[in-house]
Amino acid sequence: MTKSAEVQTAQLSLEGARAYLLDRARARGVTLEVYGERGTSTGVQAFGGEVSEFKLSARQGVALRVVVGGAWGHSYTENLSRPALDRALDMAVENAELVAPEAGAGVQHWPPPPELDLYGEGLSGVTVEQKVDVALELDRAARDADPRVASVPYGGYEDGDTLRLVGNTAGLGREARELYAMGYAYPLVTEGGQHKIQGDWQFTREFTELDPTRTALSAVEKAVALLGAKAAPSGTFPAILSGECLGQLLALFAPMFSGQMVEEGKSPLAGRLGEAVASPLVTLTDDPTLLRGLQSRAFDAEGCPSVPLTLIEGGRLSAFLHNAATAARAGTVSTGHASRQGIQGTVGVAPSNLVLHAGGAQAARLSAGLTGVRVTGVSGGHAGAKPITGDFSLEAEGFWVEGGEVAHPLEVFTVAGNILDLLVGIEAVGRELRETQYAVNAPDVRVGALAIGGM
Repeated sequence: MTKSAEVQTAQLSLEGARAYLLDRARARGVTLEVYGERGTSTGVQAFGGEVSEFKLSARQGVALRVVVGGAWGHSYTENLSRPALDRALDMAVENAELVAPEAGAGVQHWPPPPELDLYGEGLSGVTVEQKVDVALELDRAARDADPRVASVPYGGYEDGDTLRLVGNTAGLGREARELYAMGYAYPLVTEGGQHKIQGDWQFTREFTELDPTRTALSAVEKAVALLGAKAAPSGTFPAILSGECLGQLLALFAPMFSGQMVEEGKSPLAGRLGEAVASPLVTLTDDPTLLRGLQSRAFDAEGCPSVPLTLIEGGRLSAFLHNAATAARAGTVSTGHASRQGIQGTVGVAPSNLVLHAGGAQAARLSAGLTGVRVTGVSGGHAGAKPITGDFSLEAEGFWVEGGEVAHPLEVFTVAGNILDLLVGIEAVGRELRETQYAVNAPDVRVGALAIGGM
């Protein structure tokens, strides 16, 4: 191979690929946006005192969006050689010529993003052995915590180290690094012929903050609490929704806040800006700047700076989530919520970290005098939740409450209703926010009525 051929086929860095593509686009008079990702991840699972799975992965690539005649053209490549980048640019231009123009298509030079350290000390000094030890300790501590623990089917450690960058021919150029480390354990407990599984997890941006023993003990405590379950009654009862459960529900119905879904007529909130859509006790924000948020970011997939956005304030709908194009068509400005599902996905709209603000109710006040149900989690959202209407019918787990005191756990039951009716029916909001795995932080809340059915 000649030296010139070697130069052509050599892989550029992610930053070099962005610069090369923007130079080529400017030379051709093409409006271009480049989005790039480079990342590594580790996954370790443990079972029965041994490592059952170990994965190391690395990925990188760029996604291109061009505007030709008012139409978007998309392409992507994981090959960062010059010929591959040229082909990706050609393909994006060709794709744009095949589709209809779209109102709001274009790129912008956004203001600077906030200073946001989502990287901490990094993982460079953390050995593979240390990561494996976290997974093994989670498994060991959970199995040793209680004789009723039969096994820990799901337990382990994972981390990720990602560089994201965006650039466009309007002069925008920015990059950010993000890191996380996480441990989790889901033990199976048995007693009296009953088998229950529940768990806990810990997410951090500093490896040294991980406490596998504490996570394992908390997981066992949650699982054991479900033993002795009795059949749930059917009917409509007052209810307490745990912060974890409310977080799950809000994550399932987050698409209703998307400006794109509103535009397409797929949101029950369409046309309701300024109206009361929840209890006056409810204030809901989306905050991509939380240092410990699962979906935090300094800028979105278009490079628009991240800022907290209030969606519901005192029960009234105050905003929708927008990327640049949906905002332009709605006559407003981007809220910094352009999203991509990796480099293969097109640009859409998605929340970052939803936060339902804490209230003033202590735990005792939330449950005072209540005879009904405490719901701690739901499942089956892929089939049982309909963001277009707000309706849901989901499997749930939780406890029967009698006179304000937990009486006993319940076998799996169903909960049904409409998310907006649920938000309107909130009578009290707890004081402590719960972090959930669904990128939603929420407190416990009490609602006046919830339809449940035993199974």
